[in-house]
Amino acid sequence: MANTLINIALPVVNEIIDDVLATGPSASYRETFMGSDARDRLATFVLSRLPARYMTITDSECSLDLPRNCYSAEQHRQIRQLVHQGIQKVLARPVSPTPDTLIPSTWFG
Repeated sequence: MANTLINIALPVVNEIIDDVLATGPSASYRETFMGSDARDRLATFVLSRLPARYMTITDSECSLDLPRNCYSAEQHRQIRQLVHQGIQKVLARPVSPTPDTLIPSTWFG
């Protein structure tokens, strides 16, 4: 049998983010996180607080189609809690354009 190594954290985190935003208390959350920058920051916040999770796939027990089955109910609860914390953190720090002084092309004249 052939083995495949996959990182299962990102699809699970994205699925939980979608669920939280869809069932969240405010439509403004959904609007705020429709932009890829805020959504990417939220996913980064959550993923940076989770251990890397890789699986070797040899059968259909855990597949790319159902990576959520690779996490326990408690782990799903913890990820959901991190998503809520990340929403608050991202909303507290608005997205701002990069100042010209930080653009590398301006560093050397």
